[in-house]
Amino acid sequence: MRDQADKLRQMVKNSSRSNTGSIIKSNSHKARVITVTSGKGGVGKTNFTVNLALSLANIAQNVLLIDADLGMANVDVVLGCSTRYNMLNLLEDKVSLPDIITEGPRGIKFMSGGSGIYELANLSNLELQYIIKQIALFDNWADFILVDTGAGLSRNVLNFVMAADEVIVITTPEPTAITDAYAMIKAYAGNQGIAPVNLVINRVMDNEEGQLVVDKLTKVASRFLGQQVKSLGMVYEDRNMRHAVKQQNPLVLSYPDTISTRCIENIAHLMLYGNPVAQPRGIRGFFHKFLDMKW
Repeated sequence: MRDQADKLRQMVKNSSRSNTGSIIKSNSHKARVITVTSGKGGVGKTNFTVNLALSLANIAQNVLLIDADLGMANVDVVLGCSTRYNMLNLLEDKVSLPDIITEGPRGIKFMSGGSGIYELANLSNLELQYIIKQIALFDNWADFILVDTGAGLSRNVLNFVMAADEVIVITTPEPTAITDAYAMIKAYAGNQGIAPVNLVINRVMDNEEGQLVVDKLTKVASRFLGQQVKSLGMVYEDRNMRHAVKQQNPLVLSYPDTISTRCIENIAHLMLYGNPVAQPRGIRGFFHKFLDMKW
């Protein structure tokens, strides 16, 4: 144990002056950490998150995408790429930060959280210090860090939602999806969440259908929860999305001119130019808050 502790101390010391290659740039801003979640599965959350990341990258934003879905992690499937490691592997010999990152299309970077994120709570303070110090280097590179959570209202999912700078709740016009989205917003408000909550309505048939859902959720959340929810927009039902999933190639790459791509690109522009966050805490702040949550 002493040898292991000595080794970790040396790793922490070395990490402060290590060269992580092309991942890190020399600026000092903090990334906006955004958790993308939903009250239930099957609403297109992961597909939306991946295509949002690519749309942000297309307007010159550096994006890190973290798959934090423990049970059904499939960001790599949507991206059509794979990764050998998750963040916990940083504690292993000869595994460095670039090793746990997969380079995706348009320069986005992908990291598998997997079970490694949940096991962070069981690590020693020294181990945590080392991992968080490494991951925090992304604050000097990324403009946006998107965290794709699992579906539902488990404690783990809620912890990710509570720790973020911003929250995006995805739903569809289906009554059960609307009910579960409201349940997520209610759980967030009940835990005194303070980050902005945004809403995206997926798979709408027309603008009227989407606006009805927006009006219903925003008004009910405000009236009964005292929670302000802002609409980021809606994404139309599009058969090309299903084709893209089968091809394991993201929609915005496979079908750049289709209606759903234009919808997601509009949301990316709104996030960048019309939905600023005053003081993002960055990935270091995100993980510190996440680890302070009750499990």
